[in-house]
Formats: sequence, C-alpha cells, structure tokens
Amino acid sequence: MRRIKSVNFSVQTGQKYKLQASCCFPCFQIVGKMANVEAAKVQPEMLRKKQVAELFLSQKMMVSPKVLSQLCLSEKAYEDALKLREYMIRHSMFMLDEKAIALWQESVSRALKQVEPTGAIKQGEWASGVPRAATLEKDLMLSIENSDVTDHSRCKGKVKDFVDYFNDRFSRLSHQLRMISSSHDTVKLREAQNRQKKTFNVIGMVYSKKITKNGHMLLEIEDEETMIPILIPKDSPIMAQASGILEDEVLTFEAYMSNSLLIAKGFTTPGKLLQARNRQFCNRPAKIVFLSDLHVGSRWFMQKSFERFLEFLNGKTIEQEREIAEDIKYISIAGDLVDGIGVYPNQERELVTKDIFAQYEIFCGFLKAIPEHIEVIVAPGNHDAVRVADPQPALPLEFVKFVDDAENIHFVGNPSTHKVEGLSLLVYHGTSMDGWISNNPNLRDGYENPQKVAMEMLNQHHLCPRYGDDSLVPEPRDYMTLDSTPDIFHFGHVHKNGYAENYNGTVIINSGTFQAQTDFQVSLGHIPTPCKVPIYGMNTGKLEVLDFSKVDF
Repeated sequence: MRRIKSVNFSVQTGQKYKLQASCCFPCFQIVGKMANVEAAKVQPEMLRKKQVAELFLSQKMMVSPKVLSQLCLSEKAYEDALKLREYMIRHSMFMLDEKAIALWQESVSRALKQVEPTGAIKQGEWASGVPRAATLEKDLMLSIENSDVTDHSRCKGKVKDFVDYFNDRFSRLSHQLRMISSSHDTVKLREAQNRQKKTFNVIGMVYSKKITKNGHMLLEIEDEETMIPILIPKDSPIMAQASGILEDEVLTFEAYMSNSLLIAKGFTTPGKLLQARNRQFCNRPAKIVFLSDLHVGSRWFMQKSFERFLEFLNGKTIEQEREIAEDIKYISIAGDLVDGIGVYPNQERELVTKDIFAQYEIFCGFLKAIPEHIEVIVAPGNHDAVRVADPQPALPLEFVKFVDDAENIHFVGNPSTHKVEGLSLLVYHGTSMDGWISNNPNLRDGYENPQKVAMEMLNQHHLCPRYGDDSLVPEPRDYMTLDSTPDIFHFGHVHKNGYAENYNGTVIINSGTFQAQTDFQVSLGHIPTPCKVPIYGMNTGKLEVLDFSKVDF
C-alpha cells in the first residue's frame, strides 16, 4: 500500500483539494473523481469565456474580466457576444466594459418596444404604394479621403503637434500648387536672392501681413527652410485682390528680386485647379435634401414648420410637393442639431429644454420620423455636444443612442467628405465663416451672401486658414485642408440660405436654419431665412427650394 504525505489538486475553477498524509492512493482516486465532476460543471462556462474573449480580441477590442464573467453566465453568451460585437463595431467602441453592455442592452430594449413606425413607409401615401427612391439601393460611402477626425484625434497639446500640423498643411497645399502649370520656374525661398531681376515662382505660407507707412503691403512668407519678406506695391494691379490674403494661407507668388527685396507681380491659390472642372451628375433619379442649424431645445426652434417638413418627406403633402419627395434618397445635416447648454452667456433664458440629453432625445425623435429608405448624414456644429474646436468628431453615442438601431442614420465628423451616388459631398458646419468675414475686406457681405465665403474656401482649398481667430485643434493631419475639390459643398452656421449652382464645377449650398430670429441676431442686424429647404437633383442638376414656414397646406 503506497502512502503520500499531501496532495494539492487544482481544477479550472481555481479551487484546491488537499489530501492528508494518512490518505491512501485509492482514497485519492475517489476525491480526484469528485473534483473532475466539479470541473465538468464549470467547463462550459470556461469554454464560453475563451470563445467570447476571442471574438472581441480578434477585433482588437479590450475586454473587462468582470464584464466577461457576467456575460458568460448565460448559455446564450456566444450568440449575445456576436450581436454585442457588431454593435460595438458599428459605434466604433473598443472597450467591452459595463458602459458598453449597458448601452447595448438599452438598444436591445428599445428595439423590442412596440411603437408606431411614423418613420416607415406606409401604404397609400404614394401613388405606387412606395416612393420611387425606396426602390433604389443606397450608393453611399462615408468619410472618404481621410477627411474625418472621428477616432483619429491624436493631439496632445505639445509644441510638436503645432509643428506637425503646419507642416502637413504646407506639404499638401504646396504639392497642389506645384501641379498648376506656369511659365516660370518654382524655387525655394533661400534660392530667391540668387535670381536678381529674373521672374520666378516661390511657394510660401503667409506668416505676417501689414501695410507700410507708404501704403505698400509687406508680407513675411516661409517654407520648410527659411522666411523672407515680399512686397506688393500700392499701385500694383493685384493690390485689391491681395487685401484678402490671410495669415497662414499657402500661396504661389510670381516675383522678382530688386535691391535685395522680393517684389510680387502676382499670386496663385491652390483653387486655381478648380477652373478646369465641369459639374458632375449621377445617372439615377436621386435627390438630396440639405438641412442645418435646427437648434432643437431653443425657444426659437420652429418645431411646427419642421414637423411640416417631416410630413412632406412621408408624402403627406400636396401633389406637386409629393412628386418632389418621391425621389429624395439622401439628407445631409450640417450641424447645430440642438441649441446646447452653456454655449453663450445667459443661454438658459433662451431655452425651453434645459437638459442636453433631452434635447438630443427630441432631435432623435425627429430623425425616427424620416422614412427608412432615406439615408441621413449628420454632422455636428459649434452648439453640439462635442469639442467646440474644429475639426469635430462625430457625436458620442451617449447623446444619439436613441437612434442607434436605425441603419439609415449616419453620424460623421465636421468637416467630412462622402461619396453620394458617385458625387463627392463636403459637409462642414461653417464655424470659420466668422473669421473669414472679419478678416477679408472682400467678404464684408458674407453674412448676407454666404456662398461668397464658400467660394473663397474653395479657392484656398482650406476651410479655416488663419490659425487663432477660430478654435482649431492642431492634429498631425490638417483636416481643414482639401485634397480635392468637392462636387457639392454643403455648410450652414450663418442661418442664411445661399447658393452657387455651378462654381467652377462645384454646387455650393448654405441650407439656412429652422430657428427664428433670435434677440442676439436682432442686435447684430442678422436676418435669417428659416424653413427654406434646398433639394438638389443629382442627376439633373436642378436645385429646388421649398418653404416650410407656412404650416397649412
């Protein structure tokens, strides 16, 4: 008979079984069998943990051990995990924790509720039972060309961030400028002094701008290596145009050296590439609607008019308007979805809904009333619950969870570029317009004619060149720089409709607002154009504007 002193036996549960010295081998076998029975009970749970963990780790998602244990208590853990992982991928979530579980469970709970499908297509509202646009498969690619900062913000507020930011801007815009044909050579700034009385081109970012006591314009421009002054004489034919030059713009100057001073004869913006473009059209009868500056929660929000617009989308309107609504396949919303909280002093006096989550819940309620066949692109603005500075990421899930089960609602960053029916759509709220208008004397009427400001943005291939006037985050990539020219440029912010139906191939649309004139706008003399909704036929190039300010029809 063999004797042993003691044995420590561990199973996958982590429990320990100890046999005393008096125990014989047959007795050890009996206890061991009992332990195997106990291990068999926990084996399915341990196996579930392993399988579920691998599901998330394969997508490079971090997993909380506590949450993993809770999830795997259910025999349907793997099935639930598949749905949860799909939910997390859709909402760009990378940590499986208690918050992720709670949001997912809330989404599942909402999906099970029996509610009136006001946003669904209903029989009898259209001549053929369903609108024509409902028979089209969506043709939509979101956030193309690295245009969206969402999930890509890398700024840490260090000096290197600013250096990388301006280097990225200069590199990309100078590359575009070199693509523009010229009869003169392009040289580095440090080489300019060796080219006496010979005309040449230099590419530089404007560091400073001032008017001398003799009335000349003196700029300091820089490239990657050096900085030099360049003079624009007061009697130069380009002086009036040069008055609109802003600091931090990247330009090509046609110049020559005279007595060790660089004299500018002309300058070129990256937008000169626009001049060879033709307007593009899609090959299907699809229309896109443009909205911005709803300001839900404000006492000035024109809710009845907006509800009238939603009825129009659902075919509850006169025959003439129903014919237009038949082909609406897309909606672009360019920010200021809600009025927000604490955006400006004493704002609470202007609010009827003083809870930010309640404001978004109301807004999402309106989104649910949009027919499901219409794809909706939603970008934030300076009143929304993201960082104020551009570029802005998409709205966090916690604010828009009320529609997270709606597959036709897409939340994107500001700015961002998308492919819609093969056409490139640039969506930008337009916060930088204030800086453009205050610094460029050629844009003094920009609040009344916002399309003129958009033209200048396209000319510069930059949405906000002057750093410091408007809040900008120095990301390693300058998301305000345009690498290509959009087919459609949609913006808002100034609450004033404005259009340019073919600006060198680009359709420019400012979609106005659904907010009545505020006391602040009265003090500034700004007159908004509320409830005027532009609708663009992407296959015909026809722009129609419907006025929903009158609720009777």
